[in-house]
Amino acid sequence: MTALVSWCFRRAGVVIVLWLVALGGLVAAAAHTGAAFRDTVDLPAADSTAAANLLRAFGAGNAGESVVVRSEDGPADSGTGRVRLDALAARLAAVPHVVSVDPPPGRLSADRRIAVLTVRFDAPAADLGPGTADALAATVRDTEGLTAGVSGELAAMTAAAPGLGNAGIGLLAAAVVLLVAFGSLTCVLLPVLTAAVSVGCALAAVTLVSHVMTMPKISTEIAALLGLGVGVDYALFVLTRYRQGRRDGAGPAAALAVAAATSGRSVVFAGVTVCVSLAGMLTVGLPFLDGIAVAAAVSVLLTAFAALTLLPALLRLLGRRMRLRPDGSAAWWARLAGSVTARPGPYTLAALLVVAVLALPMAGLRLGVPGAASDPPGSVTRTAAELLEEGFGPGADAPLLVVGTGGGDAVGALREALLASADVGPPTALPGGAWLLTVLPRTGASDPATGELLASTRVMARVIGGPDAHVGGVVAARADFAKAITARLPLFLAAVVGISVLLLAWVFRSVLIPLTAAVMNLLTAAATTGAVVFAFGGPIEPYLPVFLFAGLFGLSMDYEVFLIARIQEAWRRHGDPRAAIVDGVAATGRTITAAAVIMALVFVSFAFVDARVVREAGVGLTVAVLLDAVVVRCVLVPAVMARLGAANWWFPRRKAAAGGELVGSTR
Repeated sequence: MTALVSWCFRRAGVVIVLWLVALGGLVAAAAHTGAAFRDTVDLPAADSTAAANLLRAFGAGNAGESVVVRSEDGPADSGTGRVRLDALAARLAAVPHVVSVDPPPGRLSADRRIAVLTVRFDAPAADLGPGTADALAATVRDTEGLTAGVSGELAAMTAAAPGLGNAGIGLLAAAVVLLVAFGSLTCVLLPVLTAAVSVGCALAAVTLVSHVMTMPKISTEIAALLGLGVGVDYALFVLTRYRQGRRDGAGPAAALAVAAATSGRSVVFAGVTVCVSLAGMLTVGLPFLDGIAVAAAVSVLLTAFAALTLLPALLRLLGRRMRLRPDGSAAWWARLAGSVTARPGPYTLAALLVVAVLALPMAGLRLGVPGAASDPPGSVTRTAAELLEEGFGPGADAPLLVVGTGGGDAVGALREALLASADVGPPTALPGGAWLLTVLPRTGASDPATGELLASTRVMARVIGGPDAHVGGVVAARADFAKAITARLPLFLAAVVGISVLLLAWVFRSVLIPLTAAVMNLLTAAATTGAVVFAFGGPIEPYLPVFLFAGLFGLSMDYEVFLIARIQEAWRRHGDPRAAIVDGVAATGRTITAAAVIMALVFVSFAFVDARVVREAGVGLTVAVLLDAVVVRCVLVPAVMARLGAANWWFPRRKAAAGGELVGSTR
């Protein structure tokens, strides 16, 4: 590690050129190939997948989109409204791959102002792709005098990848914090430049990887969110240790060598831990989540690598301009740690109370994919959802498709049974002897009652319609997605917690420290989830808790390593558990809290984008980072460690440890 960092310091020009060439090459390649993001979810064992396969097998699997139109100056079936509707139908018929459009006015609302035209295509939505979806959306938007939207699987592809404009706001806020905390413009530029270059490379790399594996559109936002947050942090930890060495009188090369041997190694461990935690998402077994995990891991690895290569090179060029202001905050942190360790019981109860209050809304957690009504304002999907609810009721945008073979009297009996709790259209005969029932709930797509209707419909379909009857549609597919993730959550949690405990046990040669860290991370995860539920209500996307849990466990290890390593060093030096805790908090408190504030500012900037799931992730990670750094690492960890005393460092067959600087020390 020291050799790599020292080489980059000596060959600063070469390293900077290599990074700029890598950035330019990756960006150019990504611009040339374009993105191939896909929000498809493959659930081969799901009932909704069986329904979709049955529809395709009997010639009814091609895309059929509902174009919903509201006439603004009269009925849609007469006068000017009818003329405009006829013109729209003609334009829709000219969209590539369209085979038919319902004759206007199609299905009308009771007040005759809202009309629904069904547009049928010559292939399934997945085969038509975003190009056809965009052409359909563009046609619908070009409707003078009409408000129009599109509902369907193809329309869902028109959601653009979230923008990254807010990332610049987060970096600007982080720069202000760095300037206030360290009083040097150089200390602002170095972490921000390092993070910006590495994340730029990561986003281009993720775009290229989208051509070889399933990557959802939010992958770029997730990669930027994590990459910018940890990128500034990793550079800051190395920079802080370098500044300490320079204040102690060491030359630039010597100070950097010590920083590499301490904080540099800790950055490696922290980055690997984040990636290992993200790899826990692979245990869920869904390509959709695999893509998010890979995108985030690529970003974290590149930012860690940049902190060990690009940052030393930039230090060679800009380090002599750095102001080495004395650190006067250690005494304040020492007083806080002394107070916590003197009265660990009350501080533990206070910290747990904060966590409990934040975690309380988690009792109302409901997993599921929100309907199109939660899409960005102005999108064709949200417009369609609003118009359908206005004209035909809340369940008009949440149809359940019951499909089966055989039939006879059973189909009529099934329809009569379903009419007691939903609106059901007459049976549709499909080629080959199959049949289709369209069930319209009387509640919205995200309403728990719709989920109950789906469950009862599936039971009645099997009992009355026969074993070959299946229930599909968008709502059913979303419910199956949530169920698939929920079923794998125990394995995922065990993998992430188990690996994190083993890594900490290996680093610190302790049994209690990794176990208490795991418990505290679980508490923080509960508080984070509760905050998201409180802020956004429900349902919450089923993969969001998975990502938040993996990201939280990885990010919390950053602060755990930096804090515990410094405490362990002091304990090995003088053997006094309480004094060691005070020394560790005094040495790292300022850096940890500054890093947490910076990371939180980056995360919270993503809480204002259009994509709901990215907003949820931004709020969740902001709460997680601040809670973990301020309440857990600076209060709860010292209090619990003070109560445990020397037992913190018990480990089977422990050998005598020599003193000296340990991995992760920031001083």
